[in-house]
Amino acid sequence: MIFKNNIRLLFSLCVSLILTQCTDKNRSVLEFPKNRWYQADVLSLNYNNLVVNNAGDIILEINYVYGFQFSEIPLEVYITSPSNQITKISYSLKLIDENLNELGDCVGDYCDLSAVIINNYNFSENGIYKIKILNTFDNAYLPNIFSLAAEVE
Repeated sequence: MIFKNNIRLLFSLCVSLILTQCTDKNRSVLEFPKNRWYQADVLSLNYNNLVVNNAGDIILEINYVYGFQFSEIPLEVYITSPSNQITKISYSLKLIDENLNELGDCVGDYCDLSAVIINNYNFSENGIYKIKILNTFDNAYLPNIFSLAAEVE
């Protein structure tokens, strides 16, 4: 019986190790229980870059209410390198196209949108990069946002 339990434990550890190593994505999620993205709510992601001069895309996923009252969300992205060099990039996340169609994938009142907010960013050093994404909306909060997620591919 003890031998069987040890085999199961060893098998579970091996499977989880294999699954962990199969992904090269780092991901961070921020949820908003009151459906409000306050300016003080910063989406933070620590990305461990293992290859010098690695180009990667920073992707933002947003879950929001269908019929969002704004066509775009102003964002600022701060990337701090392992040597503490800070890069600031402004980005406007478009939710509606020029024909007034939702860009998100919507079902009922819920929409999901995935967008590359920084394309081919050069992670020039090995180590941990700190990525922070915040909204620069003019009011205290951005309404009708359920959650955000960021990842590096």
